[in-house]
Amino acid sequence: MLNTIVLVRTDNFQKASTALADLVRYGRMNIRGDPRIIPPALSDWAFEKISGEKPRKRFKAHVVAQIDLPPSKAIGRLMDIHPPAHILVIPPDTEVHRELLKLWGKFEKLKGFHPPKRSRAEKLRKKNGGGEEF
Repeated sequence: MLNTIVLVRTDNFQKASTALADLVRYGRMNIRGDPRIIPPALSDWAFEKISGEKPRKRFKAHVVAQIDLPPSKAIGRLMDIHPPAHILVIPPDTEVHRELLKLWGKFEKLKGFHPPKRSRAEKLRKKNGGGEEF
């Protein structure tokens, strides 16, 4: 099964790291592997293909990461948390997803990103099988 990809577009890489940490902490998503930095032109192309619109704002930091949720759940959780960046969900059955995966190994890893630690309550909930997996 292919992972859903999220595209984070923001002003700097610190904000991108914060947005990814918010996806983990508040959106209860797991980041699979290391987030990657992609070129702005590829980010703009992906944005246009997925949203159907040309990007209105230029950003300096463009990061992609694989997450462990289906696209519909990821979108719902994104709408709940309002992260500090523009985030686009890229479903596995799209041309954009295939192209990003093909180039994945060529992208530079986002340095300095570490997913936030789980709280003790979250760990116990997962261990006991209660609620959704975090």
